[in-house]
Amino acid sequence: RAMAAAKTTWKVFLDLQCPFSKAAWCKLPEIRAAFADSHDITHHICSLVFHPQAFAAQCAAVFIGRAAGPEQRAAFEEACFSEQEKYMNAALGDCRKSDVDKVFADIAEGAGIFGGDLTRERFLTGIHEWEEAVKPAYAEHKYALAYGVYGTPKHVIGDGLVDGTESAWGAAEWRDKLAALGDA
Repeated sequence: RAMAAAKTTWKVFLDLQCPFSKAAWCKLPEIRAAFADSHDITHHICSLVFHPQAFAAQCAAVFIGRAAGPEQRAAFEEACFSEQEKYMNAALGDCRKSDVDKVFADIAEGAGIFGGDLTRERFLTGIHEWEEAVKPAYAEHKYALAYGVYGTPKHVIGDGLVDGTESAWGAAEWRDKLAALGDA
């Protein structure tokens, strides 16, 4: 029996406060379905410095993942993109950190994240804990930087950062791009 060819890795880097990342997030199911046989597509969260709520969102996602598991983290990330307008700069204005925390707690609660040991109160303290949230979120950020990710959304296929992409691309545009890269 012939061995199946290994799939090419495809890492998608997103910022939870970035509207362009939200557009790319919405296209991910279509892209994953179209390229499931040839590519192992994963998404990774990083935060852009000019999105003031992005790192708080990333810390919340990391904390949820560590406290409740990857499925709950994925549900929170989905809810963050779905409810992104609640924590955009226009919605929060000149707010306090506790105002931002409340928005993310509300999003987590609406997504059904809380239960068992993960209560709203535990979430509100946990998202600021160095070992449980901040340090691992920063490690995720450094992971993105190691690939040369300087904005979002960004795509790393194989080990190469792919230039000249658009957040609104679906499977057809990506098929053309992969062909141009010689990765069809």
